[in-house]
Amino acid sequence: MKRVIYHQGKRMIKKKINKKKVVGVILVIALIIFSIVYVCTAKNDDKQENVIDTSSQVTNNTGPTNSVSEEEKEKKYEDVDIPEQVGGYDVLGQLVIDKIGVRQNILSKTESGSLKLGVTKFYPPQVNVNEPGNFCICGHNWNNILKRLDEMNVGDQFYLITRETKERIDYEIYNKYSCDPTDLTCLDQNQDGNKEVTLITCNPGGLTRLICKAREV
Repeated sequence: MKRVIYHQGKRMIKKKINKKKVVGVILVIALIIFSIVYVCTAKNDDKQENVIDTSSQVTNNTGPTNSVSEEEKEKKYEDVDIPEQVGGYDVLGQLVIDKIGVRQNILSKTESGSLKLGVTKFYPPQVNVNEPGNFCICGHNWNNILKRLDEMNVGDQFYLITRETKERIDYEIYNKYSCDPTDLTCLDQNQDGNKEVTLITCNPGGLTRLICKAREV
């Protein structure tokens, strides 16, 4: 009888020891999981802080992509070389759109031959480059001409240089839209003596026209 009680007690002690081992293992595993979660959370917080810091730096460093210093204007103004003629067509001046990499001589007539060479004066007959009025320029939707005009937005700037005087005037886009080729309202002339420029090209497919209207800055 004493042996039976002894063995039963021994088995109960072993069970208690095994339970303690299991509880201990569970506690260790829980601590390990907690540690992993804590470390990962801390890393994610650091990443988020870095992203916020980087975003604020980008925001702070972001400025007008079209802004040009007076020194840069003068340099371009002095160094520009505009020929008198291109392909038998008189050159009136030059169109420069830095944002989309355009630097095109403005030819005096709009016809199939001149449009193959670059941008042209479309309208009106009595207004020249950088004169009061709405000076309308057109060009093909081709890679080296006005293919990227759709990337221009309201607020973007470009400039025209008059060939004879080398006068440079900056213009800022105030309206951008597409219209039917029969809609000629973009050619309307203002009567207040301001200087405006209208850029005209075809949208892909040629069924509609892309219009960018700009005013002197």
